[in-house]
Amino acid sequence: MKHRFISIVMITLIIVLLSSCDEISAPYKQTGGVVVVTGEQKVLIEDFTGFRCGNCPSAAQIAAELHKAYEGKVIVLGIHSGATFASPRGKLYAEDFRTPVGEELFTTFLGGTGGQPNGMVNRSGDGNKIVAPDGWAAQVAKELEKTAKATIDLKPTYDSVTKLLTVDVDVKWISAGGPDDHLAIYLSEDSIVYAQKDYRRPSLGLSEDDSNFVHMHMLRGAIGEFGTWGEQVASKAAGSSITKRYTVSFAGKPWKPKHCSVIGILHNKQEGSIIQVNDQKIK
Repeated sequence: MKHRFISIVMITLIIVLLSSCDEISAPYKQTGGVVVVTGEQKVLIEDFTGFRCGNCPSAAQIAAELHKAYEGKVIVLGIHSGATFASPRGKLYAEDFRTPVGEELFTTFLGGTGGQPNGMVNRSGDGNKIVAPDGWAAQVAKELEKTAKATIDLKPTYDSVTKLLTVDVDVKWISAGGPDDHLAIYLSEDSIVYAQKDYRRPSLGLSEDDSNFVHMHMLRGAIGEFGTWGEQVASKAAGSSITKRYTVSFAGKPWKPKHCSVIGILHNKQEGSIIQVNDQKIK
């Protein structure tokens, strides 16, 4: 009788557990603060970083985990910026990965706050848009639950002979756009092996300077003639669309097309928030 009672309890417990679990399609899971994503809204994490910032690899790891958890929905941009952590120093840190676009973003959004690592999630929030890395996950989840107002389709074409990258961009408005909407196109590059200070390494008996660190999602600059903020595409009606073409030359640059992606950002320039974002690998 006792064994029968235990069996009944176990069966009941299993039924309760099974009935309490939602069936969620991969790659999204309802654990650890990761939300189920069903809409078209995407999110950009802009990670202000620097190769001499010892705490920055931990932030990059957080961004990478969110990029993986929300595959196809979260886009990451590593922005080497500022004189404190991103300026060249000595033989180990001789390169300069800063860009005019990155410096303008740094000055505009982080200059008054200071401190790295720090970042933005869809440039959301009133006033100060800077979010510390430990707050990125919550903000990403919040942004992904919003209803998309537009979609962006990117079609990059690279000519290996002329070394010219051409990007065709289609933007469609699901709801009406605002008078200060702008479209900016950036270039990023993955798999850049270069030195990085990492304060996690000494606990493993290693030097804090990692000469073989793999930098991902590194901002390389703007594509086209409109720079950091992009081209104004104001007050488009719901259901309308536009097609734009932008180009950038790889000639004389260290960029490797097979590791590069284009990022399209539709944003409100005056308010600062991102309306929609998308990315596409060149190859």
